[in-house]
Amino acid sequence: MSPDLFPRAEFSITPEAGRTEPRLWVRRLAIWSDPSTIIRDIRLKRGLNIIWSPDPRTADAAMGHGGGKTMFCRLLRYCLGEDSFASETQRHRIAEKLPKGYAGAEIMLNGQLWAVVRALGPRRRDIVIENVSLEDALRQSSSPTGIEPLLEAITGTILGDAAKLMPFGVGESRAWEAVLAWATRDQECRFGDHLRWRDPNTDSRSPVRQLGSSELLMIVRALIGALTMEEISTQQRVEEDEKEAATQRQEIERLSWQLARARSSLVSKLGAPEKANPQSPMETEAFKAMAVEGLARALKLPTGHTTTDVDKARRERDAVAEDSRRLENELSNTRTRLDEKSRSLAMMRAEHGGVWNQLVTEENPICPICEVPIDRALAEGCGISTATCDLHALQKSIAKLREHVQAEEIEMRRLRNTVPDLERNIALATRQLQPLEQTVKALERAERERSASVRNARALVYEVERYEALIAEEAATEKTAGTISKRLDEMRVTLSADRASVYDRIRHLSLLFSDVLGELVPGEIKGEVKLDGNGLSLKVELGGERSTAAIDSLKVVAFDLASLAMSIEGLTHLPAFLLHDSPREADLGLSIYHRLFEFARNLQRFGPAPLFQYIVTTTTEPPKEFLDEEWRRLTIRGAPASERLLMVDL
Repeated sequence: MSPDLFPRAEFSITPEAGRTEPRLWVRRLAIWSDPSTIIRDIRLKRGLNIIWSPDPRTADAAMGHGGGKTMFCRLLRYCLGEDSFASETQRHRIAEKLPKGYAGAEIMLNGQLWAVVRALGPRRRDIVIENVSLEDALRQSSSPTGIEPLLEAITGTILGDAAKLMPFGVGESRAWEAVLAWATRDQECRFGDHLRWRDPNTDSRSPVRQLGSSELLMIVRALIGALTMEEISTQQRVEEDEKEAATQRQEIERLSWQLARARSSLVSKLGAPEKANPQSPMETEAFKAMAVEGLARALKLPTGHTTTDVDKARRERDAVAEDSRRLENELSNTRTRLDEKSRSLAMMRAEHGGVWNQLVTEENPICPICEVPIDRALAEGCGISTATCDLHALQKSIAKLREHVQAEEIEMRRLRNTVPDLERNIALATRQLQPLEQTVKALERAERERSASVRNARALVYEVERYEALIAEEAATEKTAGTISKRLDEMRVTLSADRASVYDRIRHLSLLFSDVLGELVPGEIKGEVKLDGNGLSLKVELGGERSTAAIDSLKVVAFDLASLAMSIEGLTHLPAFLLHDSPREADLGLSIYHRLFEFARNLQRFGPAPLFQYIVTTTTEPPKEFLDEEWRRLTIRGAPASERLLMVDL
């Protein structure tokens, strides 16, 4: 089928409703050699702006490089809030040539004018004032404000809540500097990677210079509205758990190595236990029994005793000895009490003489006073004694005496029955104590002698104990690793769901990326922006997927322009502001380079007025129709010095 039947649709975007100018753009950049002498006054406009340093047409002409294109870019970045405008060496040279020099910019922020004046010399005197011209701001330079008011205003106006989504290496306070890095790439990065914006060698002091790809991706996603705080929180937990999982895996590998080595050593010394799986509890118990038995033999312990811990043996001996002493004391006390009870009972029996006989035979008792049977005395009265005989009290006394005697006899029988048990227990304790004493003496003797065999046997016991501890440690580590792995799986599912929720935003950027490629490259070219677990990738299909240095540069330029178009639609936290420093020199084909200007010009028709600012510096001559002053805002050359940006030879 002929492709002419289905021509490519015309590029189109829907500008943000109600907007009449970019949220941020620079309308003027000025350079002073001193507060009263301006050497450059560069007027910029909305839409496309070209800064040109022509390549020479003859061999003896001044080269296009060295005119100050990159210095222009860095001074512009400096006025927009970046901390430095050149490498340290170049700053010193500029300070020598322009010790009282200044750079300034008039910045339009949401329709509000901001004047920024920053010193080029060693003394930092930054002035940021609203609603005044550069000249008025310079006249007020006696009261420096610092650059912070501008940074705060831009952050609040342009970034909003996206500033809170910046990675830790940037933070909310430097969020705008990260945005500025993307919007104004270093020429040194050569447009080689869509997530590489600042080369560390440029000494720009930008917070993005040392960030990893995942952190840079975070910035891009935050700025295009494809990132949420919930995903950041989940991602942070995933990263923490991934680190912990890696640590646990390393620990398991270390423990496995140690276990294999420990088991090999035990098998070589003790032999492999039969019918026991390696590292099983049965094997460990078998190793332990063999090692303890070997130590018992080395210590010459009594048969059946395998305790090898001298402190434990002493505790066991002392416990049995203490029990034996307790039993002996109890036996001695029992015998003493038996003697006491026997004497007491004899005294009771001897008490009251004849009364005891009556008590024993349980016959009618005789009155101890008149020696008349009590029954008779009760019936007839006592005719002998003049003393009054209380027969009832006497009966009670006799009954009480009988009760005491019976109680003493019962207690004596109980005590006599206790004696044999105590004697048997004492004998048993004595038999137990003897081998324990021998064990303690053997262990103490081994401690004193410390023979090689004992030391080796004891070391083997410790080796088995260490082996058992390693098995337990590995099991605990594997359990922890399993828990982390399960948690990671759950969080990765959550992350996938979070990323799916921003699919529409990524898809829209992808469609714009493909459309921009179609505007820059004639023919059947397609592009795709894809977000997955591997990051944010750019693909180009032109007769199959392409990946060359030229295609890589094209990808980056198209990605930036697609993001610019998306910002015109009001769908990002980026300002519709973009600066490309010498894109042609980054292996961008000449035909694509020419179509780049045409695309930028066509982009101006979306909206009541251009809703973006796109600045391109170049040494390659732009197309003829872009050489007039409507587009070309500045022409500089490498020589003579007066044609350079700073008009001095550095």
